Amino acid sequence: MNLKVGAIVGALALLTACGPKEDATTSVADVRLANEEFDAAVQEMTTAYFYHVPEAATQLGVSEDVMPGTAHRLMDRSVDGNAARNRALEAALVKLNSIDAESLRPDRRRTHAVLTLLFEGALGPSRVVDYGTTAGAWTLWFLPYSIVQNSGPTVDIPNFLSSQQPVTNAEEAETYLVRLASVKDALDGALESYGHGVQAGAIPPDFIVEKSLAVVEAFIEPPAGENSIYVSFVDKLETAGIENAEAYADRALKIIDADVIPAYQRIADYMREIRASAPHDAGIWRLPDGEALYAAMIRHMTDSNLSAEDVHQTGLDEVDRITREMHQILRSEGYTEGTVGERMLKLNVEPRFLYSNDAEGKEKLLNDVRALVDGMYAELPNWFRKLPKHKVEVRRVPEFSQDSAPMGYYNNPAPDGSRPGYYFINLRDTALHPSWTLPTLSYHEAVPGHHLDGATAMELEVPPVVKALWSNTSGEGWALYAERLAAENGMYANDPYGDLGRLQAELHRAVRLVTDTGMHAKKWSREQAIEYMVDVEGLDAATATSEIERYAVWPAQALGYKLGQLRILALREEAKQALGDAFDIRDFNQQVLDVASAPMPYIENTVRNWIATSIE
Repeated sequence: MNLKVGAIVGALALLTACGPKEDATTSVADVRLANEEFDAAVQEMTTAYFYHVPEAATQLGVSEDVMPGTAHRLMDRSVDGNAARNRALEAALVKLNSIDAESLRPDRRRTHAVLTLLFEGALGPSRVVDYGTTAGAWTLWFLPYSIVQNSGPTVDIPNFLSSQQPVTNAEEAETYLVRLASVKDALDGALESYGHGVQAGAIPPDFIVEKSLAVVEAFIEPPAGENSIYVSFVDKLETAGIENAEAYADRALKIIDADVIPAYQRIADYMREIRASAPHDAGIWRLPDGEALYAAMIRHMTDSNLSAEDVHQTGLDEVDRITREMHQILRSEGYTEGTVGERMLKLNVEPRFLYSNDAEGKEKLLNDVRALVDGMYAELPNWFRKLPKHKVEVRRVPEFSQDSAPMGYYNNPAPDGSRPGYYFINLRDTALHPSWTLPTLSYHEAVPGHHLDGATAMELEVPPVVKALWSNTSGEGWALYAERLAAENGMYANDPYGDLGRLQAELHRAVRLVTDTGMHAKKWSREQAIEYMVDVEGLDAATATSEIERYAVWPAQALGYKLGQLRILALREEAKQALGDAFDIRDFNQQVLDVASAPMPYIENTVRNWIATSIE
């Protein structure tokens, strides 16, 4: 199994191990100058990033004093806006790369590694093609199609306004309305970029056009007074007890009715216009420079230069290993007939594991998930030396986007504590969540998974732009490692079905390696990928379809989970072998958690330095 990163990534990672070299040719003044130049370069990158992705500033609670005007604007998603953002970030990156990391103090070396590695990866796809979008509302995340069914402005903007834009006083209510008025331009700009891609030959597959259109139509369908943006704004006003709330609500209603809904309608009209000409091929291999784009996406999403063939083979190997483990448990529980996938399909529909698909059943499911999160919190001191102060709140996915949303996902807390972390769970159909699947999903999305990672990152003393960024492979790899950690520490000791749920979730991440590379490099069809997922995992067809369609629009993103987990597990084994009886799981976990949002090469270097220091 080849899990070596490429030479460029390795060289950048090595920089993080070195301290300032003060010898006969390097004076203290030289070191001070290098650090000052680096601080100026970081400030330039910070300004460029938050100016061009203002939603990220709001998410992090960056004040208007630091970044004036960001709270009133949305990202410019037009063709010119995308180009201006790329130019600004590229220019700032050149300055960062011109500074030798070896000349910096330790705290700055981490920042250097994070910014150079992640921006190099994120800007890579836009160096290959002139379509798509480099950044989203949350972080650096290249989308080859500017509007899709599960992300992009038609989904991200309503979610952002509902969960991230604060309305706690009259001033913030005014700011909200200014930003709401900018939604029209953001959507029109995204539509322009979408059309530019279509004209360039990067038209989405027909099934993606259909699903994206369905999301837009679902947003348009209710009257303005029942629109999700309006309803959430009214809730914010009432919660804050703002005087003259009705006047603010009335202004919002007029903006939504006159500007926002018509902008969605223009997107819907264009999608109806192009859907007949959209091809059915799922992979980006068919797009202009598609093969090079997929290689850049692998680099972007895995912090490595692995080939698609290597990733595919790793997936097949992991599928084989995990399937054997699942077979043993199934057999011990009396499920002996059929493939592992067929037996898991039977478990999916057993009434004893299902919640009623009504308001009462959904509320019970939410309460059970909250209990799982609370129970895990009690165990965390056994696995970690310290825990972040920010808490996590369980919420359901907004109904307008639930048909195309993942089964669950997580949003970071605000660094100042004004907003907790949010673990969203999709309740479009409770049958998607048999009870034996919920522990693993919750450990992944909340604790000890994404929330521990995200909340720890928010509490670090690092520049705001570092907190705004996230390595897909280390972040998702950590969350998958967290699932494994729960099993190793007895959370499934008396729950064989829960352990099956964990193994199926891990198998799912291995299947992703196979199907993502299958579609984007080996020219698998959507149907071939769905069939493979259903047969191997035992997922229901609807869930498998949603997953495969996600990979079609987020190329290589799904690779980060399993590849990241494997690299963390390899590091842990390295530490165990080196430290012997002195190895303590709490120390190892803390070493990784403290830098878990950093690129994987930096994490590897950090842990190896800790091992070397511990041996000394």
